[in-house]
Amino acid sequence: MVAQENAAGENSAISAKSRARNGTFPDWTTACAFDESFKPSNGAQITYLLIDNQIHAERHELFVRQVIRLETMEAVQHWSQWRLQFEPKRQLITLHSLKIRRGQNEIDQSNLEKAHFLQREEGLDRFIIHGWVTLLMILEDVRPGDILEYAYTIESFSELFPNHGGHFFTLPQGMPVGQYHFAVQFADARQRKWKSSAVALAPVARHENGMTYWRWSGEKFIAPKFEANTPSWHIGYLWIQVSDFADWQTVAAGISKMWVGETDDSTISELAKEIASQESSLPRRIERAIRLVQDECRYLSVNLEFGGQVPTPPGTVARRRYGDCKDLCFLLVNLLAKLGVRAQPLLVNTFLRQSILNFLPMPSLFNHVIVELEVDGKRRWIDATFKQQGGGVFNRYVPAYDCGLPVDAAATSLVASPKLEISNLFDLHEHVLLDAKNGASLMAVTLQIEGNQADLHRIQLNKLGLEEWGKQRLDAMCHRYHSAQRVGTLKCQDDRDANVFVLTEVFEIEFKLGKHANPKLRVFHLPGSWLKTVLPMPPKGERHNPFLLPYPCAINYVADVDNRGINLLKLNQPRADISTDFAVISRTDRIGFGHFTMRLALQTKADSVTSGLIEKHMDFLEKVANTCNRVLNFAPGQPRPATPAGFGELPPIIQPKPPFAPESKNASESISPVIRKYGFMDKIRRHQRKIWIFSIILLWIIASTLKGCSH
Repeated sequence: MVAQENAAGENSAISAKSRARNGTFPDWTTACAFDESFKPSNGAQITYLLIDNQIHAERHELFVRQVIRLETMEAVQHWSQWRLQFEPKRQLITLHSLKIRRGQNEIDQSNLEKAHFLQREEGLDRFIIHGWVTLLMILEDVRPGDILEYAYTIESFSELFPNHGGHFFTLPQGMPVGQYHFAVQFADARQRKWKSSAVALAPVARHENGMTYWRWSGEKFIAPKFEANTPSWHIGYLWIQVSDFADWQTVAAGISKMWVGETDDSTISELAKEIASQESSLPRRIERAIRLVQDECRYLSVNLEFGGQVPTPPGTVARRRYGDCKDLCFLLVNLLAKLGVRAQPLLVNTFLRQSILNFLPMPSLFNHVIVELEVDGKRRWIDATFKQQGGGVFNRYVPAYDCGLPVDAAATSLVASPKLEISNLFDLHEHVLLDAKNGASLMAVTLQIEGNQADLHRIQLNKLGLEEWGKQRLDAMCHRYHSAQRVGTLKCQDDRDANVFVLTEVFEIEFKLGKHANPKLRVFHLPGSWLKTVLPMPPKGERHNPFLLPYPCAINYVADVDNRGINLLKLNQPRADISTDFAVISRTDRIGFGHFTMRLALQTKADSVTSGLIEKHMDFLEKVANTCNRVLNFAPGQPRPATPAGFGELPPIIQPKPPFAPESKNASESISPVIRKYGFMDKIRRHQRKIWIFSIILLWIIASTLKGCSH
């Protein structure tokens, strides 16, 4: 088997070698000068002196020329192994120049006889086999300060769109460029369009002999610095797009004609019959079909034909039980069709999301495929590559892809994602039986999660097993409290249909009690400070891009502390409600005889904060930190309370938590009712001292009455 794989790799390398050649510069290109003395004071490891891309649409050729000064030894280490990836089945490479310039001397290193052709399959660890080959040239005698110059042309052949094309031109993010040049030439009949990131970024155009020439250029370009936590959909850098796809229907029609099912679909028919015989209702049949594709078919992308743009016939995927996103989605669409459900594949971009709406139509804008189905007038999106999802047909979690293109010849535009209110709640309850007499305390942790969080925990449990997962959770608790030890075992309960996952565990912890200004009191830091880390703090300084937030994010946190040393002390700010346009947090404290409860709720309202409101958001985060860092004062010397019934046990029945209430004028009203709704036992704890006093008075009255009767 190993010998066969080695032979296949050698044959692929031989084939790739025949698709690469040395050659002179194309006669259709324009020479572009650059300033070799350009040296910005940014301290970067490399300096781009020239970035030059030129396209000949009629010849399907892309010319690339770059000139880079290697400023450091680290740059030498990286760039002296010059590499170029290409697809031998669809591309032909012509290497024009590869040289090192040192002062007035030039060292030519473009001889392809010294080249290595490697089929490395760098995506194999992500289960992706793309068939691309790396052309590797190991450069000799490269030193810091040398200038590396290379130029090549790629001639591409597209089976899917042989008469259409498009290209995206950008500059390296955060890197200064001495000179950039981007040029396109095409026949007037092609009616190509352009679009850019700025109105001023327009091409210099000319027409000659039935050809149109566009040219963009600039010098001493200083790109904005990279800003951490920028949403992937925000394009804050220079870009230029050219495309001759007339509209989205042209893209959809061209792709859909290649997405055809096989004539012999007996495998799909048999699967549909089996599902129909086992499930009586249509929603359950759909759920069964989705689980079959999601859970019983593994993900493996083999993109060796048509550049990975055409799916494998669904019957083949069903038999072999593996495929990539388009394979699995096409299988699900065909299986649902046999069950009488209207469904279609949908092209999306997992990074650009709604930003696709700002670009010209082009098939390369998409990087993922999902399924859109419609049942009883309800439209839903399903990601067939997800595993072990819960929530049924109508409440499955799907990331915010925002918009997509149906793989349908009749599709004329992008479609918006359906509006769903899927719960994504993280509900954590930590109950502490506090020992204030030099002993160990007990903490019961109960976590109830819904939506995508339940999916992720379900996957984690099935991947690791209960024992290993318990060890990892113990390690996490030890990171919070060094003395933590597990008591008993980790208990889990999973309702996949409702997509509610519950776990409970108990730890023995030696809490460190702080000193108080009053020597008769001690200080206990409540275990809720972790909540402030959910929202990262933006770095100080001016910001130009939005700041990413976790969204959707809904967290309810309850900390109960029991110890007889806790008395009816006056609470400092027992309630806090803080709200902005992007997030809201609420805290409620309750104290009774021997008991204290703190409830926190956090919800994000958007996936990012606009750059102009960063300072306001930072002020909000400081208030959140102060709200979460609570300190409990109490009288020391009391041992750990007795373990109450049900401590550390799973709830008898999983009940989905209420969703967060819609936003209202009052900030406190926009918080989930979960944090304001107390159960019967909570009411007893809050009024425990009143009940105790009332009981004593009642007993005294009864005793006095009985004493009077005896006389």
